[in-house]
Amino acid sequence: MADYISDVPGLCPPPEPYSYAVRHGDTLYLAGQVALDEHMRVVGATLAEQGEQIWSNIAAVLERCGSGLRDILKVTYFLRDIRELPAEIEIRKRLFPDGRFPAVTAVQAGALGLPGLMMEVDVIAAVTRG
Repeated sequence: MADYISDVPGLCPPPEPYSYAVRHGDTLYLAGQVALDEHMRVVGATLAEQGEQIWSNIAAVLERCGSGLRDILKVTYFLRDIRELPAEIEIRKRLFPDGRFPAVTAVQAGALGLPGLMMEVDVIAAVTRG
């Protein structure tokens, strides 16, 4: 039996019919996160700024589901311009300072749903609490 989570403190309600996360057993499947704040405004004019908001959103979803950044198993990046990936890599190095990096795939995408978005991040994580 899966649990569907769409109420996450600090995030706006999903703007379309989807869940922020689905928990099946001890695994979490997160919906792709973009740089939207709780009022559905795009945050950041650079990939680094948007990346900070995206990872903040991911952390909020993981926390709500009994997990955390250190429990991430797989990350898929969808970037408007794949040449900007180094800016995100710097964020990832800071988020995983012990060198235990999740498996990663990066893909260039033609469009990301809303004007101004530069990246979307899709995560699979383990559940480690409750």
